[in-house]
Amino acid sequence: MITISQTHARKVLFLWLGLGFVLSVQAGRPLTVDDANVNDVGEGHVEGWWTRGPSGARSWTIAPAYSPVQNVELGAGLARDPKTGLETLNVQAKFRITPSQENGCNLGAVLGTVRTTGDTSKGYVNALFTCNHGTLGSLHTNLGSLDFSNTQRIGTWGLAWERAYGDLTAHVEVYGQQHDKPTWATGLRTNILPKLQLDGSVGRQAGQNLVTIGTKWMF
Repeated sequence: MITISQTHARKVLFLWLGLGFVLSVQAGRPLTVDDANVNDVGEGHVEGWWTRGPSGARSWTIAPAYSPVQNVELGAGLARDPKTGLETLNVQAKFRITPSQENGCNLGAVLGTVRTTGDTSKGYVNALFTCNHGTLGSLHTNLGSLDFSNTQRIGTWGLAWERAYGDLTAHVEVYGQQHDKPTWATGLRTNILPKLQLDGSVGRQAGQNLVTIGTKWMF
């Protein structure tokens, strides 16, 4: 059986934080919890963000996504710790199972794989549930699992609420994985150009602060 040192495990966990705990490539920056929607056919986006994680660790992440056919979105993410050179790469397919509704709920799902430098590839799945309301905003629920090691699979989960206030969209969320304390976060996003978004979030996990600043370019 492969054993992982505590130091290496902490670095891997931080990079998973950079990728949103592999709940998926983040769907609505700066949310970590994913929604059940996908891009329209022929449309995509590229997200990039900087993360300051627990104990001051830092990483950069870039995450493109594109929808080649209806109800399917292909995505990837690369997170890198510039101090250690450790990298985490994930690729995934996201499916919209039921139609999106402006006032109502729909289902989605994610299948993917993730690999960190010096480790083996691990699969993950995520069930997505989104409910939209014209006045109250949107509620997103995630429930999934991740192959943590060759012999262990852990559960992942998340819950988020977001609402637009004029040009700003605010959110609060809580997410985590089995056997670990949850992360609580809140953030804002706004478009600084018609297809360019600026966003940020602050959070807390196990007594440690988490900060992200990022952008999202839509095409």
